[in-house]
Amino acid sequence: MTRTLDWITDPHLDHLVGAPMLLDFVKRLADRSSDGLIVTGDIAESRTIYQFLEILSGAYRRPIYFVLGNHDYYGDWMHETHEKVRRICQEVPPGILNWMPDKGFIRLNKKTAILGHDGFYDGQEGQPGMAFSLTDFYMPSGIRDLAQAMSRGSSHLFAKLLELGTNSAVYIRSQVERAHRQGIRRFIIITHVPPFLEASRFRGKPSDPAAAPFYVNKVLGEALLELAEEFPKCSFEVFAGHTHGNCTYEARKNLVVRVGNARYEHLPQFQTPIEY
Repeated sequence: MTRTLDWITDPHLDHLVGAPMLLDFVKRLADRSSDGLIVTGDIAESRTIYQFLEILSGAYRRPIYFVLGNHDYYGDWMHETHEKVRRICQEVPPGILNWMPDKGFIRLNKKTAILGHDGFYDGQEGQPGMAFSLTDFYMPSGIRDLAQAMSRGSSHLFAKLLELGTNSAVYIRSQVERAHRQGIRRFIIITHVPPFLEASRFRGKPSDPAAAPFYVNKVLGEALLELAEEFPKCSFEVFAGHTHGNCTYEARKNLVVRVGNARYEHLPQFQTPIEY
């Protein structure tokens, strides 16, 4: 029997204007007939992430597989956001909220598993530098870990970004290898930032070289290419967000990256359902 996963990305629920719009989304979510929901980051901000995850879980009442995006960390330290997320995951019924960096891989059927990591742009693609900047790097609205690094100089910031990107690559590789040993041959991988420049598009074109360092997780892309070569009989399907621009990029015959649509202050878009 074919089952389906719904997928939304970058819903920015804190940007929904007024209660009626949020209630409309909650009703639409509750009415979905899917077996699970994927959310590829930017759910809200750190001060509201607990409340909005609670709303999502209460509306959907089926497994939600999610990662965090850069906006989810806004206004706090990353470890503080992690604690908020872990707390709400523990408070809802078991199996409903699945923050993928804490879950390893989850088997969906005999040969298919879902896994994921928040990931992060790693500062390595395009023309690394500060010709392009983000709110992420500055107090009080941004991500405190990055703001602290930036206060010490851009070299410290880029070292921190590379650390975050590398952490995601190491995690994804370890979980793919572990799942493969247990018979998994189809990998549904969720993350926030696209792992290839070709999948990071703005208005139909690849990200500008000055912006690309903050819109691509290059080190994760390199790890995925290695995995696709090492396991040629496996399929790797990557789902990401961050750029708000729809894109499908076939990096290898067995490695496809899909990036979903999103718009601020609009109802979250349900992307094409994923069958398994």
